[in-house]
Amino acid sequence: MKLNFTINEDYLIAHTLVSIAPGRFSSKKHKKDIISFQNFAWKKSEKCYNFLAGRIYPEDFLYLKSIKSAVRELPNFLLVLKKNKYYKKILIQTKDYLDFCGKQWDGNYQYTSKIIKELTGFNLNKKFTVYITHENLKNGCFIENDKIAWGHNEDWPNYSTVYLWHEILHSYFKSTNVKFSNKDIEHSIIQLITDNELRIRLNDGQYPPFKGHPKLFPLMKKILPYWKKYLRSEKKNILEFRNILVKL
Repeated sequence: MKLNFTINEDYLIAHTLVSIAPGRFSSKKHKKDIISFQNFAWKKSEKCYNFLAGRIYPEDFLYLKSIKSAVRELPNFLLVLKKNKYYKKILIQTKDYLDFCGKQWDGNYQYTSKIIKELTGFNLNKKFTVYITHENLKNGCFIENDKIAWGHNEDWPNYSTVYLWHEILHSYFKSTNVKFSNKDIEHSIIQLITDNELRIRLNDGQYPPFKGHPKLFPLMKKILPYWKKYLRSEKKNILEFRNILVKL
């Protein structure tokens, strides 16, 4: 399996500008630099900033000329931002983070790929493009066509490795061509595999307490006895395990 770590500057700018709420920061490191860039962008064009941030209201469609104007002005707005000193700081920090993620991933790949293959039975032969955003702003999602967006503070050792595998597994589950309506069960399984089992194999420890999305913890607690039994089985097939859980 191959991961190509890259930076799409337009996406980096958009993600950085959208992440204005306090809850979007994964740490306080570089927070001052991020806010300075956001403030600069706001002063340059409130209209383009709002358009990028998705702050379009039904009433705006009564003035379509304003929306069309923002669309026309957006390329130049992005160009101006890329030339600015505040953005250049963000870009340098993101490039450093890309190098960090790449080195961590490569250093852990041989060990972690064996674990994931053993836990799932998946043939790990895909190629992914990983769009890196600023490490101090929360980001983590699987995008269509085997693309992943990632950025987060390294809250504990091997954090990036664990959560990149999390997003990778979303792709593998989705590409099975089997209609599966209970996404909470699927997501809970992924959290048990990566956020918890892979994490403790890399860093030691135990679970519970669980890591991951707290809203899934009650379901994960319910699944846990079956998961422990699954871990003891010789030949594992995660899709079969998923299908068994649905019938419980």
